[in-house]
Amino acid sequence: MTMHYVSLLKKLRRENGLTQQQVADFLHLDRSTYAYYESGRTKINIDILIRLSRFFQVGLGQLVGEDLPPQLNDSLVEQAVTDTLLIDDSITRFSHLTREEQYLIILYRSGTGAQRQTLLKQANAITEPEKRNA
Repeated sequence: MTMHYVSLLKKLRRENGLTQQQVADFLHLDRSTYAYYESGRTKINIDILIRLSRFFQVGLGQLVGEDLPPQLNDSLVEQAVTDTLLIDDSITRFSHLTREEQYLIILYRSGTGAQRQTLLKQANAITEPEKRNA
């Protein structure tokens, strides 16, 4: 049986303008381990699947190929069109960032709520003196 996520991981990564190394860094894995996930050589555990779904902002069901109940299909198709437009805009904006800027976003996204707040406070503390001197 083919793992559904195998066909999506490379596509999602490329659509977001990311390298295998950047996604592996987000997951705290070696690049080769992530490459094995993309090729289907290694199965992904549920924890990694959940983190990937959060990172790529897709449903876990989409990664694992879960069928949706028929009554949801119509409303989700309309939402998917809207989401696609928003994602296309986000991908374009993300791909124009420097690697350092992309890495900061990856670090932010991979953190817990408390870690995100700490990162924002630290960034603000670092830049605040420069704002006052400007």
